[in-house]
Amino acid sequence: MKASVIITGSEILKGIRHDMLIQPIASAMVSRGICMGEIRIIGDDPEALSEAVHELGAVSDIVIVTGGLGLTPDDTTHTVIGKLQASPYVRMNPEIENPVGSARGIDIHLESGARVVFLPGVPREALAMFGVLVHDLLPDAPAVTEITVFGLRETEIARRLGPLAGSCAFLPRDMEVALIVPREIGQKVREILKRHALDEQSLSESVGTLLKNRGITVAAAESCTGGLISHLITQLPGSSAYFKGSVVSYSNDLKTALLGVPADLIDRHGAVSREVAEAMLKGVLEASGADMAMATTGIAGPAGGSEEKPVGTVWIAAGGRDSYTVKTFLFPFDRQGNKMIFAKTALFLLREWINDTDVHSL
Repeated sequence: MKASVIITGSEILKGIRHDMLIQPIASAMVSRGICMGEIRIIGDDPEALSEAVHELGAVSDIVIVTGGLGLTPDDTTHTVIGKLQASPYVRMNPEIENPVGSARGIDIHLESGARVVFLPGVPREALAMFGVLVHDLLPDAPAVTEITVFGLRETEIARRLGPLAGSCAFLPRDMEVALIVPREIGQKVREILKRHALDEQSLSESVGTLLKNRGITVAAAESCTGGLISHLITQLPGSSAYFKGSVVSYSNDLKTALLGVPADLIDRHGAVSREVAEAMLKGVLEASGADMAMATTGIAGPAGGSEEKPVGTVWIAAGGRDSYTVKTFLFPFDRQGNKMIFAKTALFLLREWINDTDVHSL
């Protein structure tokens, strides 16, 4: 089966917003053995959309069209749908239910035999509807499973998987990669990727489940991450069962006042150092009473770096009072990306330390 996708929206062409649908839709198609023929992005132009639908419908088995099903003046997709409905050679299928919104999807079979499905442009709605639709496209396709990976880029994941990579779809999201793989090779993929293949659908959920199952409480001392670790943890319902809280000690003064980091330690080694990360860890453990903690101190950028400590440098400490690990990393992202990778690396480091030391309730 061959598929094509048409993304409509003048805002995308003008750079007002970025597309959030191409990658997840294409990944879902590929993981089920559907060949992607072409992807087009066009403006809110009925004539251009009509032309694209007929062109791609002539060379595709299915065409997915997103956008333009709302009530705003530039929602012109209804014009094209109306013309298609008027043709005696077009067969209308039942509308596609929208589980998270009001705009229903339109499902049409063209004279060529191609199936054209119109979905809303709102990503949350389009993906929810497509998630149901994609299972019907190839009902005999192998069942798939999703494996979330952290700590490896897509190219490295593909290199490690070797020939298996061709059967997988890759969907990056917030420094993690969701792999959509045939269920029959899921275990093999996990064995190859080892510790990088998470147990849950996100790193935060994986760490949260681990803490909850083992009866461990945790806290965080954050400098460069500015509270992002706390945000990631508390996004999950029930996190109060294992998360004590955090200290966002962005300034050196607060590192000293709230976490007890000696001022002369900062003077000698700098705020971004192994020694300060270690002291922050001990300080937040003492202040919170948590069983374990994480501490981050680094340089997110774009300024503040030096030859010795360039932008992207971070020291992360994770563990308990008597045993912990402290590591440094250097990441190449912008400020937002560095903050996210710093925070998630801290969570990953804590997860690894707990598993490696086989710690349970303290």
